[in-house]
Amino acid sequence: MSAAEPPTADETRLSPDAWLRGMLAARNLGPTSQKLANYLVTNINAASYAQASEISASAQVSASTTTRLAQQLGFKGWPDLQQALRTRYLAQLSMVDIAEIHGLTDTPFQNALRNDSELLAATMRDVDDVAIARVAAAVQSAKRVHVTAMGSFAAVGQALVHNLQIAGYHVHALLDRDSALSNSVAQMGDGDLLIVCSYWRHYRTIVAAANAAHRQGATVVALTDYLPPQLEGAVDDLIMIPAEGTSFFPSLTVPMAVQQGLVATLAQLDPEATKVRIDAAERLWNELDILIDPRSSQ
Repeated sequence: MSAAEPPTADETRLSPDAWLRGMLAARNLGPTSQKLANYLVTNINAASYAQASEISASAQVSASTTTRLAQQLGFKGWPDLQQALRTRYLAQLSMVDIAEIHGLTDTPFQNALRNDSELLAATMRDVDDVAIARVAAAVQSAKRVHVTAMGSFAAVGQALVHNLQIAGYHVHALLDRDSALSNSVAQMGDGDLLIVCSYWRHYRTIVAAANAAHRQGATVVALTDYLPPQLEGAVDDLIMIPAEGTSFFPSLTVPMAVQQGLVATLAQLDPEATKVRIDAAERLWNELDILIDPRSSQ
């Protein structure tokens, strides 16, 4: 889109300032909260990364105003509102843009690990165990489970598929294959569960497939850092987790950790049945001589 062209309807809906304006329009704010809101709308990039104290100082309001405004918009506090703003902001940026907005004070390696540790801490604080248990129960009760992911996040989908298969579930991997995803969704219906592992800039194929699966009666679960409007109507359950990297590449750390927590939760729903299935898998591995024996020199 050139600078002279107006944004499309979808681009306007996706923009963080338009999203925030829509949230604010439904609230009757006092003058101080409105002053802060006006600052946020016109300074999305700064607001996406600044601390609450920096935001309040720049907007010339008290620190408590940032918390109060976030709560008026339905969030627990400023960190949750900021996360919602940042994921929408990042969704509009290229890999080069994201690398440039991260001022590196540590080495790139140290900065990446520090970022991941912070994201993990935020996830432990924000992700509800009840929501994870609800998704695990959906997996357990589904007739067939399908997992779709694209790009680097196909690794998250592959780990989830592998772990679910070991635990004895009938899982179909729909990873980085548009045609396989389309063909499989065409056969989905009541009793099917589609798990969407999609982050940052969502693939059009995955969004369309999720909507088609939902129309046909399948349950759709999204593990994502950002739910675009094109996907909202298709998702039956949602786990929001961060995937922001510090360089050109998004981070897989939290998505991978969350899938690990999900399968651990699933295993505890029926631990005896899980043990029987895993024992069966282990016996077959031994029969097929798949793994080396550390006690042997061969």
